Amino acid sequence: MGIIIRQSIRSSIISYFGVAIGYVNVLWLYPYFLSTEQVGLFRLIQSTAYLLATFGQMGLAQSFIKFYPEFKHKKGYLAAALVGGTMGFLLLCGFTGVFQRQIVNYFSRESPLFVEYFQVTLIVSYLITLFQLLEAYSRSLLKIVFPTLMKDIGLRVLTMAFLLCYGFGYLRFNQLVSLFIAIYGTVLVGLLIHFARNRELHFSLDFGFLKQGRLKRIVHYGLFSLIGAGGTQIILQIDSVMISGSLGLEETGIYTIAFFIGIVIEMPKRAIAQLSSALLAQSFNKHDMAAVKKLYQQTSINQLLIGSLLLIGIWANLSNIYAFIPNNEAYLTGVNVVLFIGLGKLSDMAFGTNGEIIVMSKYFRFNVVAVAVLAVLTILLNLWLIPLFGIEGAAVASFLAMLTFNLTKYIFVWYKFGIQPFNSKTLVLLAIAAGALILNSLVVPFNNPLLDLVLRSAMIAFFVLGLAYWLKVSDEFNNLIHQVLEKSNLR
Repeated sequence: MGIIIRQSIRSSIISYFGVAIGYVNVLWLYPYFLSTEQVGLFRLIQSTAYLLATFGQMGLAQSFIKFYPEFKHKKGYLAAALVGGTMGFLLLCGFTGVFQRQIVNYFSRESPLFVEYFQVTLIVSYLITLFQLLEAYSRSLLKIVFPTLMKDIGLRVLTMAFLLCYGFGYLRFNQLVSLFIAIYGTVLVGLLIHFARNRELHFSLDFGFLKQGRLKRIVHYGLFSLIGAGGTQIILQIDSVMISGSLGLEETGIYTIAFFIGIVIEMPKRAIAQLSSALLAQSFNKHDMAAVKKLYQQTSINQLLIGSLLLIGIWANLSNIYAFIPNNEAYLTGVNVVLFIGLGKLSDMAFGTNGEIIVMSKYFRFNVVAVAVLAVLTILLNLWLIPLFGIEGAAVASFLAMLTFNLTKYIFVWYKFGIQPFNSKTLVLLAIAAGALILNSLVVPFNNPLLDLVLRSAMIAFFVLGLAYWLKVSDEFNNLIHQVLEKSNLR
């Protein structure tokens, strides 16, 4: 367990540092050096590549982790996975070839620039496929730090470097886009070199171990995993794809900036989810439903507290945040997108660990089905709302889909286990959040955006956290405050 904890801590630090670099790229360098159309193209290439890669690998990354303990002594296991990923990519290329006319027609009117660079997108998707399979191999070895470093730091640093080269006139735009291949190719080669240096790169074309029904088991599990993974990627990426096809790359660029501001809210949940999944697994193993219920309620109230504070802070300071974005006048039409993306993420946080409870229980297959249904719902809502409300329609679609998804899981957990995350403290916290919004509306803005951001954020934080502490909304939050006060000799 010690190696897992050390690896998790290191990878978490790397991930948060990578997020910081990513925000510098998206919220400052992109709008400073690129037009809204070019920002939209970058977003669409990446979204489409990740979406295609998920379907191209056919669930093999999840299968690799699942069956590695059984086949880890078979040197052909890694080669079989990479060959399978390559075959999946070739099938994907065949699929896009068959439907080439439909794909071109969908994007040619509003986003012709993407059609021009679609081959780049396909190559990048193949590189992502191979990287994800190697990342699964590394996870099977319980070594997650270096792949995280390559994915979260390497990709973003290389992107930043090439953006700066373009900004200072050393690259043309077509060269910058083509360098996406070099960026993803570099991190893939870096991971291969890392395995080779550690003598962990074992290749063999002996696939005899796949006989006796083993290949069928792997494929069956992979296809089942593909439903969940594919659904998740559709949920994450389809809005950018559909906005580009319906409204154009300029609107995608505006949406991209707003989206990245809104998703700040969900960052704390990622760290909480990693720990809560392990605790839930232990509780289910001991059949301790009281511990499951306690964790369910703890994560709900604490995530709602953090998420509410972040959403109110972002919404109250939205004009200040946009003031620091270069060429911000081109992106101001996305302010309402921030609100609905934020509300969608907040709803996900408010329902606590409902997804993790389902995954760790004997009903884990329900989560896969729910994700698939959510993916279909997301597509249908986007088809309905984007023509009506533009990029705001895509954000509303994301919010409604996420809320419906969590309500479904909430009802399922309540029905199957008789537990639910909400209590009277939830209502108290919502009242505090409403009070913070009213207080913010009464404060006259300062002329200086930085001063206004600092003072307004401090006021909101003091109001929300102060009342949350005084009214004892969260025992964990109060205990944390007590520890801080004791260490500071202030209590």
